Order: sequence, then C-alpha cells, then structure tokens
Amino acid sequence: MTESGEEYNYQQVRSLLKFMRSIRCKTLHPRDFIEKYQLTQAQLAELLGVSIQLVKTWFAKEDPRQPEQRYLDRLSEIDALLEIKKVIDEKIPPHLQALFNLAKKSND
Repeated sequence: MTESGEEYNYQQVRSLLKFMRSIRCKTLHPRDFIEKYQLTQAQLAELLGVSIQLVKTWFAKEDPRQPEQRYLDRLSEIDALLEIKKVIDEKIPPHLQALFNLAKKSND
C-alpha cells in the first residue's frame, strides 16, 4: 500500500513497462508526423529548430528533398516521447498522476 492507502496495480504497471520496452523509434517522414500530430509546417520547423524554407523543400510538389537522417531521427525521438507521454496520461495510477501534476505546478 502507498501512504495514501491506495494499492499499486502491479498488472497495470507491468503493462506500462512492457509497452515502454516495445516502443521502437520508427522513422516518420515529416509529412506523416504533421498529419499524426496536426501540426503546420511552421510548427514543425520550430519543433526541429530549422527554417520554414527547409521544411517547405520537404513538401515541395515538384522534386521534394528528402530530409537528412538527423531530422528523421529527431522526429522519431519526439514521436516516441509523445507516445510515452500519452501512455503516462492514460495508464499511470491516479496517485502517481497527482505527483506529476504537483511537479508540473511547481515548475509553472
């Protein structure tokens, strides 16, 4: 039992850990990334720390440039982190979510 009197749901925690281990950094093209997260090209540029002009070259109708591997790797890492955050938001027991919320409030 925890200090608050709630019991850990070990099955839920084990399921979360299993999911986290299963996440593989899959390569997402920027087009797929902005579709998945409903971003604009400008927001993608800001997220990656690149110019909007560079991002536009990836989306050009004629002769689009392939993004460099470092940008694809960064998008994969961001995607994995966002997937983990989604699981945390959905699966972490309420008493642990409260701890995350306390930490968030103290940082605001």
